[in-house]
Amino acid sequence: MKFRVGLKVLTINFFMKFPGLISDENHSKLLYFIMSGKIPNLKNPTTMNEYICSTKISDEKLKYAKYTDKYEVRKYVSQTIGEVYLNKVIGIYNSFEEIDFSKYPKKFAMKATHGSSYNIIVSDINSFNKKEAKQKFDSWLRENFYLKDREKNYKNIKPRIMCDEFLEPKNGKLEEFKLFCFNGKVGFIQHNKQINGKRFDNIYDPDWMKIDVKYGYDGFENENLPRNRDELIKVAEKLAQPFKFVRVDLYNVDEKVIFSELTFHSGGGLIPFQPKKYDYKFGSLINGENI
Repeated sequence: MKFRVGLKVLTINFFMKFPGLISDENHSKLLYFIMSGKIPNLKNPTTMNEYICSTKISDEKLKYAKYTDKYEVRKYVSQTIGEVYLNKVIGIYNSFEEIDFSKYPKKFAMKATHGSSYNIIVSDINSFNKKEAKQKFDSWLRENFYLKDREKNYKNIKPRIMCDEFLEPKNGKLEEFKLFCFNGKVGFIQHNKQINGKRFDNIYDPDWMKIDVKYGYDGFENENLPRNRDELIKVAEKLAQPFKFVRVDLYNVDEKVIFSELTFHSGGGLIPFQPKKYDYKFGSLINGENI
C-alpha cells in the first residue's frame, strides 16, 4: 500500500504541473487504478468509491463551490442549523501579509479556504514561526486545489486564509466525527482519534454499533461513545438533506457540536474498504437501497 500511495502522489504532482496532458475522467481512472489495481466503472458505479470517482469530475459539482469553500459554507450552516454550531472566525484574508498578529489571541487555527488539509494550528503565538507559515500559505494560495484530484467543486473557489478560534476540550484531545450521509440519512460514522501522535478510526452504523471494517486507518479500543450522539446524527442529517451523498464532519468539544466541513468526495474515492464488501454495501445506499 505504501508503494501505491507513493505512486499516487508522484502522479498527482506530475499532472498538476502538466494538467493538459490528461482529461479529468482519465485522471480519475488512473488514480483509482493505481490504488486498487482495477479500472473503475464510472458510467454505472456499484461501489461507494466508484460513485465518488464518477461524480467528482462532473460539471454538476461546479455548483458545489459554495458548500466546499471553508468560509462561504458557513452561510449554509447558519441558515440550516444555526450559528450556535459554528466556530468563531477571527478573520478572513486574501494574503498572509494582511494578518495583524498583534491583535490575535495566544492560540488560534489557520486554514486555506480552497483546499483540504491546508491547515496550521497555532498553540502558542509566542513560538509561532510566521516565516514558515507564510511560505506554506503563499504556496497553497497559488494552487488550484481542483488539479490535485480533479474534484470540480474546488475549481472556482477563491483562495483565502481563514483564522478561527482554537478548539480546546478540557482533556486537550480534539476529536472529530465524520458522518457519511446517503440521500439525507446517516449510513455510517467514522470517529477519528489521535493516540500517541498516530491517527486511528472506529466505524459505526447509525445506531452506534461498531462495524468490523477498516476504512484507511486501524481501529482503537476502549471507546466511550459521546452522550450527545443523537444530536450528532440530527445535525448531520439536516445539513445533508439536499445531497445524494455527503460526509458531514463535526467536532465534539465537551459535548458541544461544532461544524467542521462538508466533504463530497471522501478520500477522492481512493480509500479501500477492508473487507471490500462494505464498498458495495455503502454504494447501494447511494443508489437508494437498504435505507
